[in-house]
Amino acid sequence: MERIEDMTAAAVAVPQALRALVTTSRFAEWVAPDVSFTPLTRADMLGPGDRFRVSVMGMAFEYLVEAVSEREVIFAFSGAWSGRERWSFIADGSETLIRRVYEVSEGSLAMALLWRTVGRMLVLAHFKMELARFRTSVERNPGPRGEIEPSSRARSVHHDSERPASERPESDASTSEPASPFPIDEG
Repeated sequence: MERIEDMTAAAVAVPQALRALVTTSRFAEWVAPDVSFTPLTRADMLGPGDRFRVSVMGMAFEYLVEAVSEREVIFAFSGAWSGRERWSFIADGSETLIRRVYEVSEGSLAMALLWRTVGRMLVLAHFKMELARFRTSVERNPGPRGEIEPSSRARSVHHDSERPASERPESDASTSEPASPFPIDEG
C-alpha cells in the first residue's frame, strides 16, 4: 500500500470544514479545474453509502462514502487504481487542521504500473492545489458554525449579596453566610 498525505489549516470551526467537504454543491469550488465531479446518489450532503464519480485526464474513479463522523470522512475509490481517501479535521485554537490521506491498495500489475507512472504524480499535483482551494472556499463561505444553540434561557447565578435588598430572600439575620444546599458537619 502506498500513501500520500498533506495538511493545511483553515480559520473555521471543524463542523464548517466538514460540512463544506460533504456538501455536493460545493465540490466545484475546490476540486482542481481539470476534475469533474458527478454525484451518483441524490443527496445534498454525502453520507455513508453515497456514491459519486470523479473524472480526470480520461480516467474515471467511483467513490463510495464509507464513514462520516464528527471529525473524519472516509471514501473508498476504484478505477485505474483503487484505495481509500481519508479527510480528518482537528480543532487547533481558532483554526481547524485539515489532513488529507490518499492510500492506494495493492492491485494487479497493470494497476501498479499505471499508479507508478501516471497516478502518483497526478495525485501529488492535485493534492496541494485542492487543499489550498478547499481552505480558500471554506474560509470565504464557512456557513453556520454548527454549535448547539441553547433551547431555553440560562438562569443567571448570583450570590445574594449581589442582589438588591428588595430581591434578597428572607433569611435568619444571625447568619452572614448564604445557606448551603449541602449539609455541613461542623463537629
